[in-house]
Amino acid sequence: MKPSEYKTLKVSRALRDIIMDSSEQEIREALIGSGENFEALVAEGCVAFQRALANVENNEDLPDLRRGLGMLIQLLRRRERLSVDELANKARVNAAELRRIERDATFEPHPRTIFQLERHFQLPPRVLVILSGAVRVGNEVREEALRFAAISENISELSREEREILNRFVKFLQEHTDR
Repeated sequence: MKPSEYKTLKVSRALRDIIMDSSEQEIREALIGSGENFEALVAEGCVAFQRALANVENNEDLPDLRRGLGMLIQLLRRRERLSVDELANKARVNAAELRRIERDATFEPHPRTIFQLERHFQLPPRVLVILSGAVRVGNEVREEALRFAAISENISELSREEREILNRFVKFLQEHTDR
């Protein structure tokens, strides 16, 4: 990656962090000073979101990826010995949505929730975004997500083997976020 591309990526990620962590009112106030029209930006954002959603809906690999997402969130939560409600509170996300992410491979998580969970678990940017299906990935990632979900059992505390599987899977995802 060229230095200029890296700088652009860093700025993009910083802006994403600011926007995803801000309330609607905070964003409105920031835009007032810039002269930008909030409603026009919202409309543009909705069009971009719909376009992205159309691409995602055509992706038949989503259930496999989202099974991996649900299991990864569940294992990370259990590693920290947190209930769903405790994680939701700490990560500032909706507990009902968190339950759906963990259990329903057809559920489409909100981008803010994915962002907040990445931040809470201190995962590299885009790790959970990939598993949410928001970006296209190769077969290798889909197959690894499915394999990870299949071998992870639902027990109250992580076994040594589950910890190793979890660590390998996060490392694998981290290697694929830079592509």
